Amino acid sequence: MGQFTFVAVIVMMALAARLHAAEDFESVWQAYLAKYPLGMKTKSEHEIRKSIFNETHARIQKHNSKKGVTFQMGHNAFSVLVIHSDLTSEEKKRHLGAFKPVRPNSVVRGVAREALPCSVGKIALTPNIRLKDLMGFYLITSEQQIVDCSRKDGCSGGWEQEAWQYLASNSGQTDDSSYPYTAETGTCVFSPSDMSIGAEISSSDPVEWVAWQDPTAMMTVLVDGRIISIYMQLPESFFSYESGVFNDDQCVGSYAHAMNVVGYDTLDQNDY
Repeated sequence: MGQFTFVAVIVMMALAARLHAAEDFESVWQAYLAKYPLGMKTKSEHEIRKSIFNETHARIQKHNSKKGVTFQMGHNAFSVLVIHSDLTSEEKKRHLGAFKPVRPNSVVRGVAREALPCSVGKIALTPNIRLKDLMGFYLITSEQQIVDCSRKDGCSGGWEQEAWQYLASNSGQTDDSSYPYTAETGTCVFSPSDMSIGAEISSSDPVEWVAWQDPTAMMTVLVDGRIISIYMQLPESFFSYESGVFNDDQCVGSYAHAMNVVGYDTLDQNDY
C-alpha cells in the first residue's frame, strides 16, 4: 500500500509539473501577443502560429540553459514564423531588416540599416551608411537609390560591389530625405542636378577585396575608418538573437544575409 501511495504521489507531482509548465507557456504566449499583435483572423492561423511559437520558445530555453554559450536568444517578430520557408512578401517587408544596427566604437561610423526588408537575399546595401560630417551630426544616405538604380530589380538581390561601382560612376549617393525608402523596387528617379549629394565616392575603382579568414587584415581596414561588406550564412538561431557575441556553426548555405562589419571589440572575454 505504501509503495502504491508513493507511485501515485510521483504521478501527481509529474502532472502538476506539466500543468505548471503549460501555464507558464500560456502566460509567455499572451505576453508575446500583447507586444507583437499578429492580427490573426482565423482559429486555424492562431493555432499554427502558436505551435510555431511553442517550438521557438523551447529552442530559446534550451539554448539559454546551456553553459558556455556566448550569446542569448529571445523572442521577437520572427518567433511565429518558419524561417526560410513561409515568409510572405508582406512579412518580409515588415520583419526583415528589423534588427538594430551594431553600436559603433569610436573608430568607425555606424550603419544606417542592417538589412533591406525588400530582399531576403544578396542586396547591395554597403553604401547605405551614416556619414558623420564635420558639424557632428549624422546624414542618412538613400537606400532606395541603390535599390532602384544600381541594378535591375534591386529587391531580388544583388552584390555590394555593383552598388559601389554604380555610385562611383553616377555622382554619388543622395540623402534619404531626397530619395526616401519604400521597401520595394521602383523606377530610378535619381538626378544629381535636382538632389543633394550626401556621399561621394573618391575612387573610380572603389572595391578592395580583403583576404578571406584573415582577422588581422579585416581589423586593419576597420581601423582605417572603412567598412567591410560580408555575407553571413544564417542559422535558425540568428533570428532569435538577443544579446552577446553571436557564434553558431549550424549554417544554412543557401540563405546568406548581406551586412556590414563596422568594428571589433571584446565582450565577456569573447573577441568579436
